[in-house]
Amino acid sequence: LLRSGKTCATIMPGIYSIFRDCTSKEKDPELRMSMFTLLGRLLREAPVTSDAAQQFSVYSVDIIKEIVIPNLEWRAGRTAGSVRCAAISSLWALLRSQLLSSDQLKQVQKDLMAQIVSSLDDDNCATRLVSCNCFNFLLKAGGKDCFGPEELHTLYVELLKRLDDSSDELRIAVTNTFSTFFSLIPEDYDREFYKAHLQALYRGLLIHLDDPNQAIQEAVYKVLETAGKIHPQYLCEHIDNVKHKHRSSLYCDKLLALFTQ
Repeated sequence: LLRSGKTCATIMPGIYSIFRDCTSKEKDPELRMSMFTLLGRLLREAPVTSDAAQQFSVYSVDIIKEIVIPNLEWRAGRTAGSVRCAAISSLWALLRSQLLSSDQLKQVQKDLMAQIVSSLDDDNCATRLVSCNCFNFLLKAGGKDCFGPEELHTLYVELLKRLDDSSDELRIAVTNTFSTFFSLIPEDYDREFYKAHLQALYRGLLIHLDDPNQAIQEAVYKVLETAGKIHPQYLCEHIDNVKHKHRSSLYCDKLLALFTQ
């Protein structure tokens, strides 16, 4: 399969059937992981051959619904965790290869985002990190057409939780995702009606503006530079409430200077 090149496109129905059958929940976990490793390589290399890319794109919704999502469902045990990691890695390969169109994304958005959000809390750090990258990618790809205020409000709580993660690499990835998140807030966003959501976001982010890791502080500051534009007054009020608790007021002062000009 890896050496099939253009031929891969001509036998795509058979290839898809093999992967679907060999990654079913009844199959041996080692086989499923091996198949996901192979699938990930095929998906990463698909853009090299236009015919293969086109065929994989045709099957992308089925790959997500029938192969990836079922294997992201939580099951106890380290082996099951390894299968989830392999499955989310294959999804990441599919997304990065630009094989999922915006119309196709709409078909899988609800179920896929639910599984990705669940995977953000996985025991495996690698699974959490790749899930966060997929999360960010889907926000960017879906844009404001797929993610309105109501959809966004259901997502940010899980992102805030991950800012407490043990992995600083993941926490930086979460701040990147938050930057995308705030870029999707529409211009006509009802700031008064959604006041509670904004306050929860500002409070949660300000906690990490005092993180022991300066890289985290800087990353959170950059997020708040964007987030504060939605309602500068709310942010400044929260900064005034917590500034005295921070070990350094540097970033608090910079934000206050920015939004009280």
